[in-house]
Amino acid sequence: MENASEIDARRAAAERARTVATQDALFEPWARSTVGEPVLVREVTGDPSYWLVPVELADRAIGFVRVTTEGRAVASGALYRHPGMLDTAPAVVTGITAADARERVADALGPDSVAEDPIYVHDGPPGREAWLVRVRERDGATRLLFVTGAGWYERSPDAAGSAPGLEGDQ
Repeated sequence: MENASEIDARRAAAERARTVATQDALFEPWARSTVGEPVLVREVTGDPSYWLVPVELADRAIGFVRVTTEGRAVASGALYRHPGMLDTAPAVVTGITAADARERVADALGPDSVAEDPIYVHDGPPGREAWLVRVRERDGATRLLFVTGAGWYERSPDAAGSAPGLEGDQ
C-alpha cells in the first residue's frame, strides 16, 4: 500500500518523465516508459530526505527522477549512455539491491559483528547515494559501511554527514 508521499512522488516523476522525453533525443525512450516504485532516500542519520523514482522500460531502470518529500521533481537523469543501448541500464534504480549490498560487505564483518539491514542514503549532497550498512562490533563500536555498484567504503560515525568526503576536522 502506497502512502500519500509515495503517490505524490510517482505523480511528479511521471510528469517529469513525459516532459523530458520530448526535450532531448537522449531521453526519447522515456516516452515508452513507466515510473516504478519510489525508493525513499534517507540522511545518514536515518531521517527521510527525498524520493528516487525509477523510470522503467522492460526489465531495466533506464532513468530516475529525484522528488522532494513534498512531491516536487527536482532532478532527473538517464542510466544509459545512448538510447540504443538500454540493456546497459541497471535492473534497479539503486544500481544494486539491499541484499547485494549486504553480500558485498560480508567479508568485512568480523565473527562477532552484527550488521543491520541496509538502508538507502545520500552520504553528503543529494545524488551521492549508497546503501548504508551499520555494523555493531563486539566492543560496542559502530562502523558505517557505504555500498554502491562500484564498491564500498567506510566512514566513521563522527565524520559521516558532516563534511561530505572529508574525515576529521577540516
